[in-house]
Amino acid sequence: MRCFTHPRSEAVGICSSCNKGVCARCAVEKDGKVYCKACIAKSKFSELKCANHPRSEAVGVCSACKKPICDACAIDKEGRLYCRLCSAELPPEFEVPEPARVAEARPAYEEERLPPARIEEKRIPKMKVELAVKTSETVSSTIFGGIVGGFLMGLPFINLLLIWEVVGGYVAAYLLRLRVDRYSNGYLRSRDAMFAGAISGVFAAFLATFFNIVYAVLFKGMLLQAGDFLLSLGLDVGIVDIIMKTSVTDLTLPAAFIFTKLVATVVLFALLGAVGGAISSELSRK
Repeated sequence: MRCFTHPRSEAVGICSSCNKGVCARCAVEKDGKVYCKACIAKSKFSELKCANHPRSEAVGVCSACKKPICDACAIDKEGRLYCRLCSAELPPEFEVPEPARVAEARPAYEEERLPPARIEEKRIPKMKVELAVKTSETVSSTIFGGIVGGFLMGLPFINLLLIWEVVGGYVAAYLLRLRVDRYSNGYLRSRDAMFAGAISGVFAAFLATFFNIVYAVLFKGMLLQAGDFLLSLGLDVGIVDIIMKTSVTDLTLPAAFIFTKLVATVVLFALLGAVGGAISSELSRK
């Protein structure tokens, strides 16, 4: 019997709804019965979304982990449907047996000179899956990323290199992927990675301001010497003043100026952290 949709493929069963022949690519198991994908799509089952790809409709349920899976995740083995992860973990007795070798009739004197038959192994390609992230799972990673970015951005003069907050956002997204990626074959959506990076940037802004104030109080004399050194290099007094006010939070300045600087720091760090998260998401797809 041939598949109704793919006439060149052998049928592995008959759809319990429309009675059409279905091949391994079309067969979907549900409640111990075989259905074609068209009948499954018409049923209530099509309302489910794939566990790995939330935007894709499920075409079946994995026989091992019972999770709904889409067409890209579905693997047929021995007439049953599995997701790619469970299919790779099945014991040998559940593996599809290799096709038997068919020896051609040849004269006896040619048998010794025949090269050994090659049997191609059927391997399931490893595919990156989109990871589902809950908001509660981002807390620890964003805090750690904020500590990294906040500490580096709190150092006077070194904080003028805004790349440190991009690093903090990258670290936050990277740690988040490690936490939710159980099988090390997934990637974060750009939206989730940028959200984690942005939140770590907000946390880093307050932390950097705190460190900046502490450094300004403890090392006030050294910071003044640094300002004099910049003047000795021939820099304009106005430029040196801007550098000092940007890299150091001086408590002697008006409260309105300090608050405005804090707000600007929060917005800037959130944007830089989101950039770091986006970079981490793109690298995780490769």
